[in-house]
Amino acid sequence: MDGIDKINDNELPSRKRTTLKLSDKLKVNDLSNKFTLKKSVTTIEVRKKKRGSLSTEGYPITLQDAESNSLTVQEQISRINAIHNATLLVKNDAKKVDVKELNVKKESDVIVGNSCTMDSEEQINEVQQDDNKVSDLIDSNTACNDVKNSLEEINNIIVQENDIKSESAEEKKLKKYEKDYDEKKSGVKKSDLGDLYSKHTKLLIEEALEEDTEKNITKIHVKCKKNKFNKSIKNKIQRKVLIPCKITVQKLANIMAEKSRDVLQVLSQMGINLTLNDELNADQACAVVLKFNHTYKLSDSSYIESNVCKIDNVELKSRPPVVAIMGHVDHGKTTLLDAIRQSNIAQKEFKGITQHIGAYQIDVDGKKITFIDTPGHEAFSSMRARGTNITDIVVLVVAADDGVMVQTIESISHVKAANVAMIVAINKIDKHDADIQKITNDLLQHGVIPEELGGDVMLVPVSAKTGENLDKLKSSILLIAELLDLKAAFDCKAQGVVIESKVDKSMGIVTTVIIQQGTLKKGDIVVVGNNSYGKVRVILNDNNELQKEALPSMPVQILGLNNVPCSGDKFVVVDSEKQAKDLLDYRHKNMLQDDVKKKLSLEMYQELSLRKKVEDFNLILKCDVMGSIEAVSHSINHISNEEVRFNILHSGIGNVVKSDIMLAEVSRSLILAFNVSVDSQTRELAKQKGIEIRHYKVIYDIIDDVKGMLNGMLVPLQQEIQIGALIVRQVFSSVKAGSVIGCYVTSGVVKKGSMIKLLRNDDVIYEGKIKALKRFKIDVKEVSCGFECGILIGYTGSVEVGDIVNVLEIVEK
Repeated sequence: MDGIDKINDNELPSRKRTTLKLSDKLKVNDLSNKFTLKKSVTTIEVRKKKRGSLSTEGYPITLQDAESNSLTVQEQISRINAIHNATLLVKNDAKKVDVKELNVKKESDVIVGNSCTMDSEEQINEVQQDDNKVSDLIDSNTACNDVKNSLEEINNIIVQENDIKSESAEEKKLKKYEKDYDEKKSGVKKSDLGDLYSKHTKLLIEEALEEDTEKNITKIHVKCKKNKFNKSIKNKIQRKVLIPCKITVQKLANIMAEKSRDVLQVLSQMGINLTLNDELNADQACAVVLKFNHTYKLSDSSYIESNVCKIDNVELKSRPPVVAIMGHVDHGKTTLLDAIRQSNIAQKEFKGITQHIGAYQIDVDGKKITFIDTPGHEAFSSMRARGTNITDIVVLVVAADDGVMVQTIESISHVKAANVAMIVAINKIDKHDADIQKITNDLLQHGVIPEELGGDVMLVPVSAKTGENLDKLKSSILLIAELLDLKAAFDCKAQGVVIESKVDKSMGIVTTVIIQQGTLKKGDIVVVGNNSYGKVRVILNDNNELQKEALPSMPVQILGLNNVPCSGDKFVVVDSEKQAKDLLDYRHKNMLQDDVKKKLSLEMYQELSLRKKVEDFNLILKCDVMGSIEAVSHSINHISNEEVRFNILHSGIGNVVKSDIMLAEVSRSLILAFNVSVDSQTRELAKQKGIEIRHYKVIYDIIDDVKGMLNGMLVPLQQEIQIGALIVRQVFSSVKAGSVIGCYVTSGVVKKGSMIKLLRNDDVIYEGKIKALKRFKIDVKEVSCGFECGILIGYTGSVEVGDIVNVLEIVEK
C-alpha cells in the first residue's frame, strides 16, 4: 500500500473520458429495513475523451486507517456510497421513494480519483450480505472520522453536480468535471489502475452498449422511412401543364406524370365517370390539374376560344326584338312582311316563293323590330331551325283558307324546341272561305292553346292584302318584347350570327348577319365559323344604306371576308389579324378530328355500297346563296335509294365557270345550276366537252327532275340557247299589257314569241316572251342583226335606255 502515496502525474493514463449511465438504482423502502438494490436496463452512451484522475486529497485514507478498520480501501469506498444514499433517503421524511438514478459517471469519477474502484456487482453483494457491518462501521470512531471527511467531500461533489444538472448541455457537465479533478489532481500509479474495473463490470457495459446500438439502429431505420416519405411529398415536382381545348384522360395523366388510376379516381370524386380514352374539356382538365397541386396554362388558341366571347362588367341595355316569320309555303309570309315594311319583296322572289332567309328592321312608334323571313318549303327545314334559334319571338303564319299544313306543324316543333314566344297570325281573312275556328281547333291538336282558351299564345287574324289588323300584330310583338325584357351589351366587341351569304360580281362576298352582343364597327376584324375571317370594309343596312356601326339586333350586310361562310355560323370580333388566324387554326384542327370520324363512317358506307353494287350518279351543284346549297343538297340526299345514289362531288356559290366544266368532264357529272347563269364562253366549252347543264329557278323543279332520273323517267331536257341580243335605245310607252321599247339588234336574230331576259347591270330583272315584234309599225316575224325594231313585253316595271335583252330559244333533247 506504500505506492498509494507516491503516484506521479506522468504515470497517469491518457485522458480519455468515459461517460456511463448505468442502470443500477438503489431502493430503500424503510429505514428499518435492509438496504436492497434493484436493476433495470437503460441506454448507455459511451464517449471517449482525454481525462485525468481525481485527487485523493479529499479522501484522507491512510494505511493505518485501513489496518485499524480491517477493511480495504475499496470496501470503505463502497460503504461510503451506501451511507450517502441512506442519508439522502432519511432526509425525504422516510417516505417510500422511487428509484434514484445514480449516474455511473459520478461513481466512476469518484472511484478513478481514489484509484480504488472495485467491481460494481461486488459492491452490491457486499452491501446486501454485510448490512450489519454498515451499522458497526457507523458506530466505529476510527472509521467514522475518515467516513465523515469522505462524506463531506462527496457532498461537495454532489452539490456541484446538482448545479451542473441545471445545464441541459452535456458538454458543460464534462467541462465542470474536468475543472474539478484538475484542481484536485494528485499522483496515482498506472499499475494500480488495472484493478479499477472488474470483468463483470466490463461485461455489463458491453451488453448495454450492444442493446443501445440495436435501439439506435431501429430508431434510425424508422426515421429514415419517415424521411423518405416526407421527402417524396416535399420534393414532388410541381409542373405547369399546358391545357388545350380538349384532351384525353390518358394524355392529361402523362403530362402531369401522374398515375392514370389516380386521375380517374379524382374524376370520379368530381362526379365525372370517364375512361382513359374519353376527352375532357378545358375547364374539367384545369380542375384535375389543381387537384394534383400542379399549375396550368391554357394554350393560346383555347385561351382565345374561351375568352374571346367573354363579356364581363358591361352594362346591359334594352334591345329590339328579333322576330321570325314562319309557316307553310304560299301562306303569305313574305306578303305579310311586305305589308308591315310597306315594301315589295314578294314580287322579287321567283314565282313568289322565298328561297333564302331575309332580315329587315322597321320602326313602330319610335321602337324597332327586326324581322327574319324564313322559307316555307320542306327542303329549308334547316334554315327554319336556324331562324328559330336566333330569334326572340316567332310569328306563325297560317292561311285562313288552307289551315294547318305540314310545314306549319314543323315550325311549331321548332318553336317548342327553341323555347321562344309565339304569335299565330291567321292570314288571308279577306277570303270568303276563311275559317278561323277550324284553324283554332287544328292548333289545339298540336299543343298551341290561344289566350281566349286559357293558353299563352296570342291569336291575331290579319290580312296582308288589305292591311287589316297589322297594327294589332305590331302592338302584340312589342308587348311580348316588353314582357321578355330583352337586353344586350352595347359597349363591347361585337358577336352575332350569319343569316345568309352570297357572291356578288361587283361587291364580292356579301354576308348578312345579325348582331347579338356589342357594336360592330367599320374596320373591325371578324372571325366567322371555321374558315372565314376578314376586315369589315363596308356595312350596309337592309335598305342598302352605308352604316358606320351596327348595334345589337340590327341586320346588316358586311363586305371583306376572305371566304363564303355558312348560314348559321357565329362571328366574333378579335383584336388583330394574327389572333384571327390563330383562332381559325385551332378550330381547323378540331374540325379535322371530326372529319376523321366522318371519314371512317364514309369508308364503311363505301364498303357497304360495294357489296350491294350501288350505282353512283355524280352531280355538281351551283347556287346563288349558301342556304340554297344546303337545302338542295339535303333534298337530293333524301332521294337516293339502295340501287342508285346521288353523289354531289362539288357545290359552290356563283355562276357556272370553266373549272366546273373540266371537273364534270373528268368525273362524268351533271351540272345543276340553281338561280345562276352561264356565260357564253363557258356554255361553248360545255358544248364541246358534251357536259350537260340544267337550269332551275324553283327547288320543286330540281327535286322532281332528280326523282325522274332516279326512276328512269326523265322528261325531255329543255335547254336555253341564246339566238340573239338587243340593246334598248328608247322606251315608247308603258301600258297595262306591258312595255313598248325600241331596240337595236347587236347579234343573232330576234323572233316573235321568243323567250327573253331583260338584264340591267348583269342582273336579270324580267323573264318572259316577246308578245309583238314590229319594224316601222309593220308586224314582222323576225329581225336580223344590224337592224332596229320595236318589241312588246309583259314587264310593267321601269325599263331604262342601255338595258340588254337576250333572246333565247328553248330546245328539247
